[in-house]
Amino acid sequence: MNLLAFLVLTLIGGAYAQAQPQKVPGQELQWQETSFANIGGWQAVQLWCDTPGRVLAVTSPAGSRGDVKLAQWVGGKTSIQDWQMGRPDPGAGQVYTPLTPAGQTPGKPPQYFIRSSNIENTIDPAYHMTRINEYVVPAGRFQCRYVPQATVLAATARHTVIVWESGGKVTYASRNRDGAPGIQLAGGTHTRTLGRERYVWDNAGYQYVLEVGQLAHPGGSLTVLKGGKTLSREELLAYSISVQK
Repeated sequence: MNLLAFLVLTLIGGAYAQAQPQKVPGQELQWQETSFANIGGWQAVQLWCDTPGRVLAVTSPAGSRGDVKLAQWVGGKTSIQDWQMGRPDPGAGQVYTPLTPAGQTPGKPPQYFIRSSNIENTIDPAYHMTRINEYVVPAGRFQCRYVPQATVLAATARHTVIVWESGGKVTYASRNRDGAPGIQLAGGTHTRTLGRERYVWDNAGYQYVLEVGQLAHPGGSLTVLKGGKTLSREELLAYSISVQK
């Protein structure tokens, strides 16, 4: 190997190493992620997807046949349909979970599926959430929003809400449903009350309050107040919250 080739390989290897999640000895705590969606009532889900134009979610399989509900929220309208979920198929870095409309025979390979990450997931303490890459359904192929270090990712009909919490610092960011940037706020507080996580940020006389529930009290909302008066309140459609084990 000549010197130039050696230097190129060395640079590539160094860049790759820097791109990998850095694990700190003694800080190998795993993250526990729970997700919920309002699919005819609040219930736990495993695989939901936030996109600029729509939100998608499936319930966990019910019974041996893998019966599920597929919910889609588009333009303020909700669609809930009966589907079947197949056995997840792990591959090189990816997991394909087949989906089949109720009453149809699963295709080989499946025509519809959910693709998630076999690497970026909470088994690795470097990741706070499992990455859901895309949903492929009759309406099209939809790439899912992913924020690896977020501790809360939530969706309303109008916004995506992202919360980062680290070292006592609580930060908020929003994205408009059309994909345009929203706002970002630092200096928030996080408290737990009546079985729900409550996050509050104050900004120029306005107060942003995000509430999300855990297993015993699922559901949540995003409220904006000024002078103690509610200006807007958005009910959540789906959300994930991640805490250290």
